[in-house]
Amino acid sequence: MKICIDERAYQGSAAEIMEQLRQQTFDPTEYPDTESYIHQLRSNFIRATDLDCPLPESGVEGQALAMFAHLAKAGALVILEE
Repeated sequence: MKICIDERAYQGSAAEIMEQLRQQTFDPTEYPDTESYIHQLRSNFIRATDLDCPLPESGVEGQALAMFAHLAKAGALVILEE
């Protein structure tokens, strides 16, 4: 998978990209793992857009893929390759 956020490209599996984003937060220790970071993104997305943001229970990779799809639909990122 390859995505672009603010002219910066990220590449890897969806979970790997999400982990890269978690590591770039102001305090990555605030979110102890990738899954908790995804759930925080989901909460922020719902607050900011008033849109539903269902995530599958299929594990971190599936949740990351779904979250990227929601963010792309809202215009927050561009999915370059799936």
